[in-house]
Amino acid sequence: MSTQFVEALLTAYAKVNLAAWDNLRIILSECAQHGYEARGLEVEFASGSGQQPHYWVQIGHIWLDCGRTNAYSAAMTILTDEDVIRANTQKTLECAMLSQEQIGLLCMQNAHFDHCI
Repeated sequence: MSTQFVEALLTAYAKVNLAAWDNLRIILSECAQHGYEARGLEVEFASGSGQQPHYWVQIGHIWLDCGRTNAYSAAMTILTDEDVIRANTQKTLECAMLSQEQIGLLCMQNAHFDHCI
């Protein structure tokens, strides 16, 4: 697993501010397109504001938080080992993979929607 690949993904999508579910779909799709094995999870995560469900992606030994499950605008962050240990329940998720064209359209629609508000 390439840490550089994950960092490049985070940089590429840092300013898009998609919903947590869309973040999850994009990361899983990018990994599949580049030949990296990844899995999506719904995780009960103890954070400063209590126990909340989040979408996480595991790519090898790297864990990413895609945001709270009900977040319509969420940043993606790399999780620490301590964060992973604090996760209580994990449920594996299945989602349809997106093509590069679909990812581009999703990001473009989101940018247009943000501009119209």
